[in-house]
Amino acid sequence: MDTAPLQRLGLQESDVKIYLSLLSHGLSTATQISQYTGLNRSHTYDKLDLLLEKGLISFVIKNNVKYFQASAPEKILDYISEMQKDIQIIIPDLAKLQRSNKTKTIVELYQGKEGMKTVFKDILREKKDYFVLGEEGKFQEILPVFIQQFLRDVPRLGMKEHLLSKESKRGSIAMTPKNSRIKYLPDEILSPSMSVIYGNKTAVFIWSDPLFAILIKDKDVARSFKSYFDVLWRIAKT
Repeated sequence: MDTAPLQRLGLQESDVKIYLSLLSHGLSTATQISQYTGLNRSHTYDKLDLLLEKGLISFVIKNNVKYFQASAPEKILDYISEMQKDIQIIIPDLAKLQRSNKTKTIVELYQGKEGMKTVFKDILREKKDYFVLGEEGKFQEILPVFIQQFLRDVPRLGMKEHLLSKESKRGSIAMTPKNSRIKYLPDEILSPSMSVIYGNKTAVFIWSDPLFAILIKDKDVARSFKSYFDVLWRIAKT
């Protein structure tokens, strides 16, 4: 069983072991849990207290002995919902902190497939037309399922896509949104990387392993990239 989703909720490996043990064995004492999981008893008690606080386990007392049991797995969704409510309360304060940041340019580096997904999800959140410089169909190879979902969301959100690709890629870029426009340039004009301009942001994707995405948050940088895109768009061919 893949327990990574549980650990992403902030549970450590020992927390997950205890929770799964209680799901499997039912009512158990701390001593029994320690035996099932291989954790020492004092550490087991600490972890039981933490899981009790999170509402993922409960206990009953029989003959002056405390027995623990796992809450229904559906309780995890309640825990996530409570976390979201807590986060939503502090979002306005976090936004104020971000606005108070006087840094003009913010540069963020993302790595790997998940990093790529993070940037593309940000493009959707922006809900603005975006402009792609150097599209080669790489995302179709690297993230075929995710990119299909992304391209379905583009027209649904009222966004339009404009692509500039190499002439050698003509006909090979199979997946584009319904309202996409694509033009082609001689191969030597475009670099091996791909740039996406959206809103006041510019993302540069580098395809060499382990894959990198550089996200630049700056109005002037985005305007500069967009001006360059517009020049190339005028000379590109359909």
